[in-house]
Amino acid sequence: MGKVLWTGKFRAKRPLRLGEHAKKVEETVEELGKQLRAWVRGEAVQADSVSEREHAADLVKREIRLELARVRKIPLPKDRVLELLWHQDEIADLSQDAALLMALRRPSLGLELEDAFRALGEALSKAVNTYVQAIVAFDSAYSAGRLAEKAQDISAQIDLVNRIEHESDLLEREIVATIYKREDLPPFDRYHLVQMVLVLGGTVDQVESAAGDLALLMAASR
Repeated sequence: MGKVLWTGKFRAKRPLRLGEHAKKVEETVEELGKQLRAWVRGEAVQADSVSEREHAADLVKREIRLELARVRKIPLPKDRVLELLWHQDEIADLSQDAALLMALRRPSLGLELEDAFRALGEALSKAVNTYVQAIVAFDSAYSAGRLAEKAQDISAQIDLVNRIEHESDLLEREIVATIYKREDLPPFDRYHLVQMVLVLGGTVDQVESAAGDLALLMAASR
């Protein structure tokens, strides 16, 4: 029998399992970070290892969706929960896309772009780790009926995700500008590198979107 998401109005709520899914997503991002560092070094990229972790996250996502479909009503807006789950899923999906792009091509980067892509990967990892701490805390506090006392800490983590995303945006612009200044790069290599920036940056954007959905769930829980 599958896990129960909640047990009734006057009984302790069970975790929504959003944190469980988020941890699987983080494993996908961690593996992407490993492959990104290999790509920067000019080594072979194992895109399948990222895809395997994305698939594991997908299985948890499907279980949560099925559990939500089996109940008529939950204490939180179901559409908000599903939207947050979708954004978490997009983080894993885009991580898989980034790994596939890296496996296809590794243009000549040079020291400046090598450092820049490392920094972008670190920003993604930091954003996801901060978000996962927030959603796991939410799951735990919600199920224990202690959300009010944990709200400030969770909100602080959401704010930190937003700051990291802003810093990532600035970094992405710098990287794209650097790519276009590199006249030694063939046009297709420039295009490929810009696509890499867009996919990695888009993944950070999805982390911010998930954090925004979490803020809305926090508001709906009051």
